[in-house]
Amino acid sequence: MEYGTVKAENRAEEGFDVSLDKPSDRRLLPYEEIWVTLYPFLLSRGYKLGPRYHPEWIPSWKADSDIFAAFHSEDGVRSRPNLVDAERADGSKVMLKRVALESDELNIGLYVSSKPLSDDPRNCCVPILDVVLIPACETHALIVMPLLYEHVHLPFRRVGELLEMGQQLSKCLEFLHENRIAHRDFCFYNITIDPSRILPHGFHPWDPLSPPDGRRDKYHRFKWRSRWSVRPNQYYVIDFGMSQQYTRREGVLALGALGQDRSVPEMSNIVPYDPFPMDVYQFGNMLLKTYKGYYPNKGIDVLTSLGKQMTNTDPQLRPTASQVALEFDRLSRKLGFFGLRERIWPSDVPYTFSKKLRVVLGQSVYPP
Repeated sequence: MEYGTVKAENRAEEGFDVSLDKPSDRRLLPYEEIWVTLYPFLLSRGYKLGPRYHPEWIPSWKADSDIFAAFHSEDGVRSRPNLVDAERADGSKVMLKRVALESDELNIGLYVSSKPLSDDPRNCCVPILDVVLIPACETHALIVMPLLYEHVHLPFRRVGELLEMGQQLSKCLEFLHENRIAHRDFCFYNITIDPSRILPHGFHPWDPLSPPDGRRDKYHRFKWRSRWSVRPNQYYVIDFGMSQQYTRREGVLALGALGQDRSVPEMSNIVPYDPFPMDVYQFGNMLLKTYKGYYPNKGIDVLTSLGKQMTNTDPQLRPTASQVALEFDRLSRKLGFFGLRERIWPSDVPYTFSKKLRVVLGQSVYPP
């Protein structure tokens, strides 16, 4: 297996203002209080939250003289609003999200998680494992999903890894559009990967470059396996908070400047637009930004060409999701065995002759 490592440096060197974010400031924030309230109830339902949200929580670093102890302690890392990780009775890790009962997010999530849609091989939408009704709350519920990893935190190493991601996501977008669902935020942080193969040692849900115990200091190195060495990998599309399902596919119009990527030319709060080509643009722009992070080669050049077609300023000239899926399959056949195995290099790392020589000799240029 190929492994990569990240050696964490002092948090102050990572841009943290330690004078303003002292260990005492690792206290619970208002949006976290709900998890303390729900801790006993969720435990009775088979979901154990982290020690940070136990009603009698005492910070693990309280007696530690190291002023940075809170920053590399498991219970010193905050979750995000409306999200929390938990452990089920069977030991599996899950993510709980608080959503409105009447929201499209809940309805669409349940729809794509139900049969026969869940059996469609193109469907890589995050499955909803359970819906937990909150006591004395008539407006919100908790959806339970598998714990996934934001893959953008790890580099790609071969052209075939980029193809694998593109093929899966294009087929999923095709699946969504066939079922008249516009995602409307098909962007970087809504694309995740199953961590069981690529991160066999686990990770901290809220500190993605730390091991499960949150210790990200000079004595700990975060390890992962290359995507190529554990292929096939499974990607997932998450967050249907901005998504909409329509009664038809043609003639649909929407409004709103939404999502992570607001560079879509037609996006407007005033002039209606077709949301399906917008999905293709956002997906294509995500791919282009990924490809720009690597030195050009034959494989990346052909992928970039497809990304540019997907981001055409004229929505009518963009390929459909189905056409994009077909093109990814065609490119995979065109590149062939050796083209897919070709090494790629981050553009922010000098590509020296010594690196190239070591690749020829079959040696890793990454730390062991």
